[in-house]
Amino acid sequence: MAKPLRRQLTPEDVDAIAEMDSVRGAYFQRDPDRPDSRFVKPRRRRPVEVIKAQQRLRTARWRSEMDRRRAPTVAEVGMALATALATTNWSDTLTGADYDLLRRALDDLQARGFSIDEARRTLRRLRIKLVDPGDRQGEESRGCGPPVWQDDDERKLPF
Repeated sequence: MAKPLRRQLTPEDVDAIAEMDSVRGAYFQRDPDRPDSRFVKPRRRRPVEVIKAQQRLRTARWRSEMDRRRAPTVAEVGMALATALATTNWSDTLTGADYDLLRRALDDLQARGFSIDEARRTLRRLRIKLVDPGDRQGEESRGCGPPVWQDDDERKLPF
C-alpha cells in the first residue's frame, strides 16, 4: 500500500497553527475544579518509610478497635480452647459433641500438615505448665506421657 503524499508546511501553515494554539489557550481553558474522569489512579512511588508508617497506623487502629470492643483474636480464642482442654479434669463426663469437636480440631491440624503426635506433646506441656502437680498425680510429668482419659473406648479422646 502506498503512503499518501504529505504536503510540506508552509510559513502560512505555521502561522495558522500558532494562532489556533494562542486562541485555544486564551478562550478554552479547562476548569481546575472539574470532576476527575480517571477510574484508576496512577500509582505513585512513595518512600518506604511512609508506607511503613501507614502500616503501623492501620495496625494501631485495628488493635485499638479490638480493645475497645473487647474482641479476642482467633489466636486468643484458640489458646483459650487449648487451655481448657489441657486443664480439663478427665473424670468429668464429656458429651459426644465435645469429642467430635476435639476430633475435628485434630483432623484440621493434620489436614494442614501438622503432626498429631506433636499436638499431643504440646498439649501435655501446656497441662504440665498450667495444672498443679498435686492434681496431676499418677500422670507422667515429662514428655508426652500416658493418656489422661479413662479407658472407656466409647469416650476415648483422639489424642
